Amino acid sequence: MRDYVLSQAISQDEFGLVPFLRRVARNWKAKRRITVLADFDDYMLRDIGVTRDEVQWAAGLPLTVNAAVALEERAFRRRHAGPSA
Repeated sequence: MRDYVLSQAISQDEFGLVPFLRRVARNWKAKRRITVLADFDDYMLRDIGVTRDEVQWAAGLPLTVNAAVALEERAFRRRHAGPSA
């Protein structure tokens, strides 16, 4: 099964250089949007639903990771984790 999935990805060019560069460009744009959040005050960040620490963490992620998606997932987990025991 793994060989089939890999051959499908290669045949659809999802494993090549062009898709990789598209993903890096998309992630770079997302990271630029995240770095803008660093200029917001804490009240605005809290209103958005993220913390300054989360924004700094997302801004430090490599370009192979979509910082906006990672920030959203981390903030969601924090908000829905419930009170600490």
